[in-house]
Amino acid sequence: MKKKIIFCLIAMLGFLSQQAFALRFRVRVPSGSSESSNGVVTWIVYAVIAVVVAVTLYRYFFKIRGFLRQFKGDFLMDENSSLSKEQQQKMLLGAVYAVIDKGYLNTIKTGLEKEEREDRLEKDWNICTHDSAVDALNGLKIACTKDYSPNIGEAFKLKEQKAIEKYLRDTFVNPNDAKACAKQIERAFKHIGNLVKEGIVRDEVEFSRIGGVAFEATRLVAIARMCAESKYISEQEMWEYVDFADEQAHKSLTSWEDYGKSYVIGDCLWGADSYDLGQSSKIIRKLINDPKSPWKLFPFEK
Repeated sequence: MKKKIIFCLIAMLGFLSQQAFALRFRVRVPSGSSESSNGVVTWIVYAVIAVVVAVTLYRYFFKIRGFLRQFKGDFLMDENSSLSKEQQQKMLLGAVYAVIDKGYLNTIKTGLEKEEREDRLEKDWNICTHDSAVDALNGLKIACTKDYSPNIGEAFKLKEQKAIEKYLRDTFVNPNDAKACAKQIERAFKHIGNLVKEGIVRDEVEFSRIGGVAFEATRLVAIARMCAESKYISEQEMWEYVDFADEQAHKSLTSWEDYGKSYVIGDCLWGADSYDLGQSSKIIRKLINDPKSPWKLFPFEK
């Protein structure tokens, strides 16, 4: 959409220039006079400047709006939300994304501008139609069910690389699953020390007990919500994805605190670097500890 509008502005510039030159040839100027000619040229220059300014402002408008959102509070709640308390609680599964975006936490609308939202869906998720939205969201559903935390727990006990490799060969029939699990084990060993130091988990046992399901559940809720607001999927379809994420989260987690920790663990297992983990940890601490946090207002338990 943004590209189409910019193209239209450029086309308008071309049309105006064409009309200006046509006017120049139609104007009868006495020999030796350049006043009218100079006036037309000046008019063309003004038109060019106006269109360039318009294109520039349009391109940066949404970035400016996004920047201004940073001055809003951390927890933007719609007091007139049409959702039930249960539905709002489910929306809060995607709270991390909403806090990052300075958007609404308890409604279907995100607070993101249409262009910004749709550009992000297309750039980050290749979503621009109903079919592409369903494909991406179904992929996130599958990711919610890929839980290697018990295997990571066994790897923590084994410690040694050769023993872990043998365990993976004996455990997995599908080599792709073994490879995916091995990658998560590698990341778990890499970051467990920092996660303990930062107080996200007490030890390796808590790391494997909590697992990373909240990371995938958060993404599923947040992306389904954006797709529904952009009309790529219906609200009914959105709730099917949200309900699935809610079900998966409540299978192994019993509190917002564990859910928040699980998000950071999942971020770690997904491949985030130390800086990104530090940023997500800060957001989780706010959601868990801030008295104004919606996680304090809506219970996690059903």
